Amino acid sequence: MWDIILRGAINGAMFALIAVGLNLQYGVTRILNIAHGDFLMLGAFITAFVFKFHGVNPLVSLAISGPTVFVLGVLIYGIVFRRLVRLSRSVEELEFKSLLACFSLMFIIQNVIVIVTKYYPQLQYVGTTYLNETIFIMGERLELNRIVAAVVAIIISVLLYILLRSTRAGLAVRATAQEPTGAQVVGINISRVHMISFGLSVLLSALAGSLLSMIYPNLNAVTGPHYTFIALAVIVIGGTGSFIGSLLGGFLMGYAYYVTTKTEALLAMPVVYAFLIIMLLIKPKGLFGR
Repeated sequence: MWDIILRGAINGAMFALIAVGLNLQYGVTRILNIAHGDFLMLGAFITAFVFKFHGVNPLVSLAISGPTVFVLGVLIYGIVFRRLVRLSRSVEELEFKSLLACFSLMFIIQNVIVIVTKYYPQLQYVGTTYLNETIFIMGERLELNRIVAAVVAIIISVLLYILLRSTRAGLAVRATAQEPTGAQVVGINISRVHMISFGLSVLLSALAGSLLSMIYPNLNAVTGPHYTFIALAVIVIGGTGSFIGSLLGGFLMGYAYYVTTKTEALLAMPVVYAFLIIMLLIKPKGLFGR
């Protein structure tokens, strides 16, 4: 029982962090970033690179992978999505065009990582095998890297919540998500908020990737979509635009995922898809959706 409670919570903390970023970005910009999980892999890739070649502590590398991917996300938004937003005549048209652009972005990121790994075979798998020691909690043996990753993921999520609720920048983001026209009328630069939100979203994804690289040794260039679909399922469960919904949905999915994996690993992703379908049929707006 304690094994399920503890390991399910660890999964939930990681899933929540991944989903919070995607939910924030979609809620503000209406861009459905299918490449979200691939930005996660970029974070894991950067962490593995600086760890294996320069001996940088994976936790310290959070200060490298996050800002690096944030800058990349801001550049991508400025070059690609800003123009799509300007040319789209409706939210539906923007969602469709951005979805196609994100599919392209997903394959670009995957193939760039594959090309790099040809020159650096050590990076074919981006696990860092860091903090593999185990400790006992409530009579259960848990890997220290999982515990540390979950705690850091929760801290990052809490800091994001504080940022959104207690700062002027967070107020601008929430205003843009809830009433973009009104936000523009009172002087908020919508385009800048969209750009920062997109960058912040992929930053959170990269941080999650850096943390996951400590836990899973077999992460590779094509693992990203796996986490994208989990994040989408979490958002559907919790509700679009709801921070609390993403957290709760992440933990619900974390427990369901772990219990299924413990029983039959091959059924883990089908269970994710089943959650997605059931919520769309029963409560399309999610538990806390507006």
